[in-house]
Amino acid sequence: MLIITNRKINKGSFKGGVGDHEAFGDEVNAKGPNEVRLANAEKVDGRWRVRLIKEPGIITEKNVPSRKAFAQVRDHLTANGKNCVFFVHGFNQSFEKNLEKSLALEKEHDVEVIAFSWPSNPGGFKTKEYRFAKRTARASVGALDSTLEKLCGYLQEPFNREALQRCDIKVSLLTYSLGNYLFQNYVTDAIYENETGVFDNVVLCQADVDNEGHAAWVDSIAVGKRVYITINENDWVLKWSDANFQKDRLGNTARNLDSRKAFYFDFTDGPGVGKTHGLFYKKTNKVVKTFFSTVLNGGRGERIAGLVFDAQLNAYRF
Repeated sequence: MLIITNRKINKGSFKGGVGDHEAFGDEVNAKGPNEVRLANAEKVDGRWRVRLIKEPGIITEKNVPSRKAFAQVRDHLTANGKNCVFFVHGFNQSFEKNLEKSLALEKEHDVEVIAFSWPSNPGGFKTKEYRFAKRTARASVGALDSTLEKLCGYLQEPFNREALQRCDIKVSLLTYSLGNYLFQNYVTDAIYENETGVFDNVVLCQADVDNEGHAAWVDSIAVGKRVYITINENDWVLKWSDANFQKDRLGNTARNLDSRKAFYFDFTDGPGVGKTHGLFYKKTNKVVKTFFSTVLNGGRGERIAGLVFDAQLNAYRF
């Protein structure tokens, strides 16, 4: 999988150009939070192998590392007929945890992942760590913007667009937990120029953002087809966030679901759901799995069997 990150490079973990699960740390890049590096990662015999993509001494339009990296992803997608998910993780994720969740996402839903990895695990007392992670999320907006700006450009280039369309390849965005806070700050920043319009679906999974007023920024998200928001009122992670810090969280509140653009899916009390936060990769039930497999592969989640639309709630539910 392709990793795009503004984490600090742990040069000591690289031997012969190959690093492991500690290749990137829990601090921002030494050159600042807007400095982004690319790497390819794969798990071989139970161990992660991470290869940092080298940057030329002088970068020109023809030798931009991200252009070559995306061309490799495009070729893999077209050769294997897989769809692609751009994944933004949440709070308290080391680089290794991010790799493992990305791999789980690939296996569970048969997609290729491009992971945006930001330093969300600063360490220390949990409440202080959470506040620090939110500051880092805000500081990472520039890195996410430059990443999506390039990805948007590559996807819209005629050769890439025609190759992906020929194989009917879908590209979607999944933002998870506190990753939605980073995404919200990006969408509401003046630098946002509708780059997300290249994604077939945008999935705001168990969003650790305010429920109050969310429609204002959600409705401003540019998207090729649809925006989906998932809810579990019993989500244990968001209950902690809700109790310790702030207002009702979007991902665990089945009220005020008033976005004109988004489709809401309330999985509360579904078989096996319980207090699950990681709905997209944890084992719960067939309907939840089918929903995520459908929307992450560019399909319509509102058409799957097992859910009904509750007009009063404005959400699909069991």
